Amino acid sequence: MKRTSLIILGLFTATLVLAVACSAPEPTNTPAPRSESEINSKRGRPIISTVGDELKFDRAELRETNQASVKLTFVNASKINQHNWVLVKAGTKDAVASAGATAGAENGWIPAGDDRILAHSGLLDPGETEEVNFSAPFVGTYQFVCTFPGHAATMFGDFVATGLARPNR
Repeated sequence: MKRTSLIILGLFTATLVLAVACSAPEPTNTPAPRSESEINSKRGRPIISTVGDELKFDRAELRETNQASVKLTFVNASKINQHNWVLVKAGTKDAVASAGATAGAENGWIPAGDDRILAHSGLLDPGETEEVNFSAPFVGTYQFVCTFPGHAATMFGDFVATGLARPNR
């Protein structure tokens, strides 16, 4: 009887292990879902948005190809936070964000005359949208950041320009 119980218990355990192992979902090569602004950007000019009241942009990368000028739409989808979008030279986002805090609210948290800044929106209140028009930077990777104090730690990304080659000198 004891031996029969052990055999039945062993078969039950083996069946259970096989059932669990066989029911695991197969990994897929399905890409992560794209954000609303990324989908809209594919249809025309680039769009970037904040993610509700989270302190982040909905995209970690913007790409711009073959354009002499860029018309970017920035959407502040937050219901409570002010945000801005600032395009800066590579490797300068933290320093520019720090300088923005010094510039103060009266300047939209953007340091005036800072040559590290290539383009920027104004400081948008919750729910506002702004079109930012600027000359496309030369081929390379740049950074974008929100310079509102405390936001730069999580609100940043890369702007990849692939269209305009730097002239030979």
